[in-house]
Amino acid sequence: MSHPPARTDIACRNCGTEAPLSFCAACGQETALHPPTLGEFVHEFVGHYIALEGALWCTLHRLLLRPGRLTTEYLAGRRRRYVLPLRIFLTASFVFFLTLKLLPAIEPSVVVDAAARPGATVDDIRAAAASAPMPASRLHTPMVMAFRLSDCGGTGEPACNALERFVNGIGQRFSSDPKAFVGQMRTRLFGAAPYAVFLLLPVFAGIVALAYRRRHMTYGEHVVFSLHLHAFWFLALLPIVLLPRAASDAVLLVVLAYGVLALREVYRGRWWATLLRAGFITVVYGAVLLLATLGLVAGLLATA
Repeated sequence: MSHPPARTDIACRNCGTEAPLSFCAACGQETALHPPTLGEFVHEFVGHYIALEGALWCTLHRLLLRPGRLTTEYLAGRRRRYVLPLRIFLTASFVFFLTLKLLPAIEPSVVVDAAARPGATVDDIRAAAASAPMPASRLHTPMVMAFRLSDCGGTGEPACNALERFVNGIGQRFSSDPKAFVGQMRTRLFGAAPYAVFLLLPVFAGIVALAYRRRHMTYGEHVVFSLHLHAFWFLALLPIVLLPRAASDAVLLVVLAYGVLALREVYRGRWWATLLRAGFITVVYGAVLLLATLGLVAGLLATA
């Protein structure tokens, strides 16, 4: 490894403070700067990874195996040994959405053929979607929505006609090039979903704060809990997406139980009160998620 050239000044190039030694006492930057060699670059990368890995494994252990403990540790001031809440949330969400994006999509031509048949019913379309080529582990979750507008009439006819025009326009674009339409929608949905989840997280924190309004905790403390809980959800949803239904149903039960245990660990209180608050949070946040999802999908379809 080559040695750095001798310094010709004693001022830190980052902050300008006098720094005659190897590191600046004010900002901590190295003072002997030079283009790194390959060996120095690898050494720096490996050293940083090992330092991060210790905190990462400790964080994952608390997050996955000790519901709520990571939040209580952070609120108690023990933070240096763990990855910061926002960072672990962003990392988990990135891994989750990247995995979803890499999974193959349902084959749209099968659904188009079924829908185009005269007299096709909703059950026919759903059956075609279920039989479409998909990863074997995801055959149990064909997400297909079909509208029957033939019943529209009477006083609600103008609204039905507007909805019919909207759906027919989408159907025409879908039928003209199904693969391109589905690919475009997947790309746009996966591009918008992470931002939507990030915007909904403060809403979840507000719901938790409402459920525990007598605890006199700051909103920031509820945000920390929300970041950790959402990070766990993202990691736990991966096997639900990838595994067969029997295994994914078991994981879903674990996810539900984890939320209750995390609330009990962080906010304390009696079990019956924790269960009631968990139910309240689930119902309210579930409604918010449903409305947000419908709004997001409708917006993407309207601008497709």
